[in-house]
Amino acid sequence: MPHYGERGRIAEEIIKSVLEKTLPKRFSVGTGVIFSADGQVSAQTDIVIYDSFQNSPLLSEFGACVFPVETVYATVEVKSVLTKRELRSSMDAIVRMRSVGKQRHYVVQGVLMEEGKRPKAVSLKQVQTVPPRNYIVAFSQKGLGPTYERFCANLRNCLDEDDSHVHGVCVLDADWFAGRVAFQTPAQLYGGEGNGLLSLYVSILKGQQNFNVYPMDLDAYLASPTAVDGSSSRRMG
Repeated sequence: MPHYGERGRIAEEIIKSVLEKTLPKRFSVGTGVIFSADGQVSAQTDIVIYDSFQNSPLLSEFGACVFPVETVYATVEVKSVLTKRELRSSMDAIVRMRSVGKQRHYVVQGVLMEEGKRPKAVSLKQVQTVPPRNYIVAFSQKGLGPTYERFCANLRNCLDEDDSHVHGVCVLDADWFAGRVAFQTPAQLYGGEGNGLLSLYVSILKGQQNFNVYPMDLDAYLASPTAVDGSSSRRMG
């Protein structure tokens, strides 16, 4: 496919198809932009892994969606050929995405315990501060090293330039996966040669074990959510 735009689109559709067929049904897969209650907006995102059981995209037209950040589990940047320039571009988009995801607003079911009264079910507003996870998948790479070791060395150098939180990079034709160890600076990587796509899949699933998604708080997207009496409302009846 000589046209680079079409090549990229086809690459995205291939990866989307794989994820749609393999991820558990609580995950949905789409393409579009992600926005937050404070008005921040991501770049166009190749693949968005999101919740459609308790939530839904705000808009879905012509194959692209607009996602409130509260619905998003993870994002994937897809590249036909990953170069240093393309890696830097993807990392910049991920830095922007993480800024969008710094505050996610939910309504969580709880129980109100008051002395002398029966327990009462309530809906509580909650803010989560952990952004969605972010990955890069490439069909091949050029200029990042002829071996897995050199590739990881170059990737670590790029990650340390601005402490970018790329959670994993998969190169399909080499069958490589390099994931970033959490909370380590300078960057430390795990992974290896062989089972690259399976390693990506496992990383995505494990990453959701401590990442909670609830029904989103729609009031957070209004200008000034207040109670009827004018006071700020933190508990919903």
